[in-house]
Amino acid sequence: MADVREQLLSIEEKYKRFKQQQFIFITALERSREHARDKTEPVSTVAQVQRYMNHHCSNSTDRRIFLLFLEIISDLGGVLKHLESSLSSQNTSCESLDTCRELLGPNSNISQLRAHYPHNDINRLSCDEARNFYGGIVSVIPLALDLLTTYSKGGVQHLTPTATGTSQPTVAKNVGMVADLDKDTSEKLSRYKKGTGGWHAGKPAWKPPGNTGK
Repeated sequence: MADVREQLLSIEEKYKRFKQQQFIFITALERSREHARDKTEPVSTVAQVQRYMNHHCSNSTDRRIFLLFLEIISDLGGVLKHLESSLSSQNTSCESLDTCRELLGPNSNISQLRAHYPHNDINRLSCDEARNFYGGIVSVIPLALDLLTTYSKGGVQHLTPTATGTSQPTVAKNVGMVADLDKDTSEKLSRYKKGTGGWHAGKPAWKPPGNTGK
């Protein structure tokens, strides 16, 4: 597991660079969507970004930021495969990794994903229209990274061994809508859904200074 944590730390460093260039990423998506005549629909899959880079990229700057995004997705997929291989040898499964596989699937519809606190990726999008178009694609990396990091630290329990015939959890096609999970994992994943309040849910209302006694 130590090598997995090292890989995740390396991915986190790449992701920090990507976050610093988020506006460049959004601008690149804007240009590519216009070139592809996709401007009425949100960016909803990783494969869509790959298609933009391959067929609708207008300059080297756009290509570089697309490459960085896809490289991080590929790195996360490599970590996921390593962890799944380890679980497979034990004949067990895990909800967290199942969900992560859905998040990283090239054709999974991630348009409804929303990363909330402590991530500020969505808040950096300037308006509701931008959040609707790009909220999912900028959320996929932090959410997948969260799941893999939590798992690598031992924060997620395995399912019962598959050899017992216990049915596996159903992960809905629309990523983020996860059913049949245990209560703890379900609560964690529900924070990622659009419109649930995210990580802000359950936090006390803000009060102005001086009113702490009220």
